[in-house]
Amino acid sequence: MLLEAKKVTKSFGSHDILKGIDLSVDTGEVAVILGPSGAGKTTLLRCLNFLEIPDSGTLIFEGQSYTMNHMARTEIRNYRLQTAFVFQNFNLFLNKTALQNVTEGLVIARKIDKEQAEKKGLQALERVGLLSHRDHYPHQLSGGQQQRVAIARALAADPQIIFFDEPTSALDPELTGEVLSVIRNLANDGMTMLIVTHEVEFARTVSNKTIFMENGVVVESGSTSKVFNTPDKERTAAFLKSFNRF
Repeated sequence: MLLEAKKVTKSFGSHDILKGIDLSVDTGEVAVILGPSGAGKTTLLRCLNFLEIPDSGTLIFEGQSYTMNHMARTEIRNYRLQTAFVFQNFNLFLNKTALQNVTEGLVIARKIDKEQAEKKGLQALERVGLLSHRDHYPHQLSGGQQQRVAIARALAADPQIIFFDEPTSALDPELTGEVLSVIRNLANDGMTMLIVTHEVEFARTVSNKTIFMENGVVVESGSTSKVFNTPDKERTAAFLKSFNRF
């Protein structure tokens, strides 16, 4: 198992967001997290990459166990060097080109020399179909292209796993398809991914595992085929049935 989280909790003030989450992702697996708004999906993803520090929980990554609310900064940094995070709203540097956005983290955070970083950056941009846009600034790119640059930035880091937080939620519907196509290609290439998404049809067709959350708990988790076709929980079935395709 590549990544396993146990009994993850997180509260903001008196509001309990995560109430003891268990989750696992194996190497090469594409896992999706579905659920209604307010389920805690994004908070969970942010906790798994320590953008938020959980109140409690255990993380097991590549066989190494960590107490999530007592990890040292160096442990978090080393863990993050093996992961990547794609945000809802791209988080690109507006004053840097597509290539510079991809290479900045390689040079600054990972201490890769500039020539090697540029080589990795060009390869990543080619992989998401944006090599010809290498010198374009974010304002010269569509929302879909900006998100593809963000995905290229994640890929260039050679991560063990990529976390995606609603990667199409900030996009107009006509731009969603190009981003989902890139993610689908990554899945076909065997990239390990954990994806929070509201794109239910995409989730059904691209993932190996589906995790359904509501009110800060995992209601159901299992193979995508099982969860979509014969869910164990009535709440899961009702959620999926609300999408007419199912």
